[in-house]
This record gives sequence, C-alpha cells and structure tokens, in this order.
Amino acid sequence: MLLFVKQMSSTDTVITREYTYDGNYGVHTVTVRGFNLANNDTLSANVDVLEWPCQSPNVTVHVACLSTSVSTPIENRYGFIATATFAVDCMKSEQFTARWELLDSDQSVLSTLTNATQLISEPYALPAGSYVVSVTASLWSSYFNLSDKTVVVTTCVNVTWSDILTEIDGSSFINATFNETFQLSAYNLTYDLSIQSPTDKSGMIPEWRCKRSNEMWPAQLPNQTDLIPYSGTNGGCFGDAGLGVLGFAAGLWDLNIDTGYLEPLISYDIQFVVQKDQRSAYADVSFYVQQPLAPVVVVRSVTYC
Repeated sequence: MLLFVKQMSSTDTVITREYTYDGNYGVHTVTVRGFNLANNDTLSANVDVLEWPCQSPNVTVHVACLSTSVSTPIENRYGFIATATFAVDCMKSEQFTARWELLDSDQSVLSTLTNATQLISEPYALPAGSYVVSVTASLWSSYFNLSDKTVVVTTCVNVTWSDILTEIDGSSFINATFNETFQLSAYNLTYDLSIQSPTDKSGMIPEWRCKRSNEMWPAQLPNQTDLIPYSGTNGGCFGDAGLGVLGFAAGLWDLNIDTGYLEPLISYDIQFVVQKDQRSAYADVSFYVQQPLAPVVVVRSVTYC
C-alpha cells in the first residue's frame, strides 16, 4: 500500500511511503509524525488490507465425434474433438496454463498439448480402445504460492472399430438354368471401414455357405469338402453333403458353382461371410434352378432292300 503525507509550507511537499505486502489481512494502523525545531505533529490512519480473491479454475470438458452426425461411442474412422471451457477468477494470478494429455488404457501418454481450448484426434489416428483425455489447469504468480489452485479434469473416450461391409457382385437373385456354371465374387465390395485403404483385406477370413431357402442356418455349420450331385435323399445344397460351409471354397473370395449339382425347381441361399477379429459381415444371393430341358429323341427309320 502507499501512504501520502502532505506538509503545508511555502512549498508543498509530498512524502510517499510504500509498504510491502506481508500476508496479514485486516485493519492496520499507520502513524506519521512530522516535526521541526519548533513543534511536531502526529497523524494516524487505519488501513483495511483485503484478501485478493482467488478461486481454483473451473474446467468443463466436452467430447464429440468429428462427424456431427455420429454420437459416442466413437468409431476410429471418424476421430473426435475434446473441447474445454475455462473459468478463471483469481486476482493473484499472473499466468494461466492449460495442459492437455491423451493417455491409453496403460496410462501411457500418447500426445500432449499446451494452452489450447481443444484437443483433436484425427480419423484413423487411434485403434479401438479406451482412452483418457486429461486437462490440467494451473495458475502462477511471482509472489503468491498458487500450487493449491491447480485443477485436473479427466474424461474417458471409448473408441470402437468401424464396421466391415460386404456385398456379392451382381444381382441378389439369380434365376439359373440347369447345368450352368456361375461365378460369385465378393472381393471388390468388401471393405474394412477401420482402414483408410479400401483395397486392404489383411486379417479378413472369407467363407462361403450354402443351404436350401426353407432351411435354417444352424449354429455350427459342417464343412462340405466335395461337390456331390443331388441324390434326392437329403436337404442342403449338394444332396448327401447337406447344408454347411463350402470347404472347397475356404479362403477364396470367388465361388464357382455348377447348377448341375443342385436340384431343379428348388431355391437355394448362397451366403458369403467375412470375419476379422470380433467383427463380421455377410451377404446373400438366392438361386433358383430351372427345370432342365427334356431330352429330344429322334427316331429315323431306315429300310434296306
């Protein structure tokens, strides 16, 4: 605080005395004594020293997907943005600092950012998992100790894998003639949306399945290792082989199927399934095999004389 003393004489004189803050709040009495060889005078004044207001920062954090049409949990192909709002009320502070940290489930720091209101995780930057966004708000003064005003706010972000998409090239219904060969392919229309490159099929396990349309898919499908012409005794796709996974097509993206091994006038379901880690996708094609043409018999009569 500053104290001004004014002495009245032929020439006014102002004496200034500065007191350094000592941390003691409340009412203090300041006494000034002025004198010369003839007389003296004493004046006193009460000074009320007030505490400077200083509240800890108020920090709120909001996490949203970079795609405004998607809510949490957040797929890794979209990325996310964390936005913080800071409210600072401290007259003692000379400097405010906001420090961001992005941590994985092992508490390892993946990235840091200082003095920003937003932290952005770009699309495809993170694999699926749980992450923590941490914001540390602190105040600093060259005179006051404000370490007790530091605030740490954490927010959990759940990043999930994006879907796998698949389709089979061509029509979803095929009206097939008997004894005709068809090729089905799902390679070009199968994508892992968690990967930026649509041509990357790494880790995918393709599988072809077959059943009659009136049959139900069982929980466990047996492998059909051979093509067996329809025998008329069982259901499924190939007579005695029954419904199941087409073992002869395992690991292949294309399926060549000869309708001569199927029963005419019956509808069949051919299903393509692709699996990767815990995700899967499937696509179906319906087959209807037409009645084969009846054989044409021509009888010629030849007379020999």
